[in-house]
Amino acid sequence: MSQRNIAEVKDLEVRFYTYSGVVEALDGVNLAIKEGEILGLVGETGCGKSVTSLSVMMLVPPPGKIEGGKILFDKQGKKEDILTMDDNSLRGLRGKNIAMIFQEPRAYLNPVYTVEDQIAEVILVHRRMELLKKAVDTLEKKHKGKTFECGNYRRMLKNPKSLITRLIAKFGSNRTFNNEAKKEVVQVLKSVEIPDPERVAQMYPHELSGGMAQRTLIAMALSCNPTLLIADEPTTNLDVTVQAQILNLIRGLKQSFKSSILYITHDLGVVAQLCDRVAVMYAGNIIETADVFELFNSPLHPYARALLESIPRPGKPFTSIPGFVPSLVNPPKGCRFNDRCSYAMEVCRRVKPVFLKAKEEHYVACFLYGGSE
Repeated sequence: MSQRNIAEVKDLEVRFYTYSGVVEALDGVNLAIKEGEILGLVGETGCGKSVTSLSVMMLVPPPGKIEGGKILFDKQGKKEDILTMDDNSLRGLRGKNIAMIFQEPRAYLNPVYTVEDQIAEVILVHRRMELLKKAVDTLEKKHKGKTFECGNYRRMLKNPKSLITRLIAKFGSNRTFNNEAKKEVVQVLKSVEIPDPERVAQMYPHELSGGMAQRTLIAMALSCNPTLLIADEPTTNLDVTVQAQILNLIRGLKQSFKSSILYITHDLGVVAQLCDRVAVMYAGNIIETADVFELFNSPLHPYARALLESIPRPGKPFTSIPGFVPSLVNPPKGCRFNDRCSYAMEVCRRVKPVFLKAKEEHYVACFLYGGSE
């Protein structure tokens, strides 16, 4: 596997300004997603996993604000900071280069449009030139041997920047053009193993089961073959049988679409089954990252160890992590886990630990393994 980083989150800070106070949702998050890998982002509910993913897409809802850091994305070998992009650049990035599978599919599928309409919209926005070329190919075959102006359009396609508006105006309502979009919708539905995709394409969201709705959302995310796919707990509301099918599907899609995947979950069993590397998050901070086998066999941070020890095992008593998750309106000073940690030292209550390399490809933010800034 290549070690090239597709995306890097550096010192990301996000605040939510509420009537109860300022919520310090992310406090200097650092994260790297490598080419072709599935990175699991795991942690308790409310620790900042979803806020991290929304920040990468620049979709943090108000009253939230991104107040510091960088989000670097490798776009055709050139790293660009997503936080500095204008609206047009962001619209081009979302869906085409970075796509997201949300937690509750029915909340993100429009109830008054068919599956075909909603997936076709994504394809038409980001792959219009590709469809125009396919439409010209189809028309040339249809009118072979006859006088037809496809040759002119073929020449136009070589200079799309100056003539794209003219081409869209000409072909936007063309039946052949629309048929090409419909063919692409059926193909992407087939890729997520939806049976009878032609029939499903004409259905509305309320006619789909939970698993079918989630597959539709996955198909929409994959319709432009994104470089980075973010999956925010996509199996949370599904039964275990459908959950297993979706996990197997995501694993297979990584191979066929060659996308890097950021998989967000609170389920360590899913991480062990699906992911290549894992990042553990606590109260707005990444506290440990490692290869999934390394983390499960040799966790370093006290929170990561406690999290693994709290997994129920046959023949062993259940152990829970003492204390409660701190309020992010007034979080603890220093290490945010210090009031629940049996290894806490005086420095842990005063200074925030730096994210350091403890082993090869194993990083941890803890004073048990290194110094402070």
